Amino acid sequence: METEHNNKPEGLKEKLVEQRNISVKVALTAITAALYIALGYIFQPISFLGLQFRVAELIVGMCILFPFEGLIGKVIGVFFVNLSSPFVPIDLISCIVNIPALYCIVILRDKKILKYLGGVLYAIIISIYVAILINYFQGFPLWLIFVQVLIAEVILATLGIMLFDIIKIRLNL
Repeated sequence: METEHNNKPEGLKEKLVEQRNISVKVALTAITAALYIALGYIFQPISFLGLQFRVAELIVGMCILFPFEGLIGKVIGVFFVNLSSPFVPIDLISCIVNIPALYCIVILRDKKILKYLGGVLYAIIISIYVAILINYFQGFPLWLIFVQVLIAEVILATLGIMLFDIIKIRLNL
């Protein structure tokens, strides 16, 4: 009887911890999405079409700290930012393209230098998609758009990974 009484608070405590963990994950996902959306709208004039320098891409580094929450939050953020894209509704597909691209960062996040390879792979996947989209709708040369977007994406993904890696080191996460 005494054992049953002692197990009830333990079960309740575990349940509360589990609920708290879920709440933290939801909050981190929402923070990631909100950061991406805010940066996407603040820098909207340089985020679309030919220039395609989307400062919000720095948020890919969140996948270094919180892989699942960073991935889902960024996908949600991309959806909302792309609602203002000149290529809506087709540009909303980029949410799906972001999943395997971000997964490259998630897989390599704990490797010292290779985490940056994850960022480059991410940049390549996104650049291919954006180049095809801009080529199809605006007729710009595919290779030119690819290179232009790739340069911006590599810079931003690398800086984002560096930034969040520094945060990870400083916070001992």
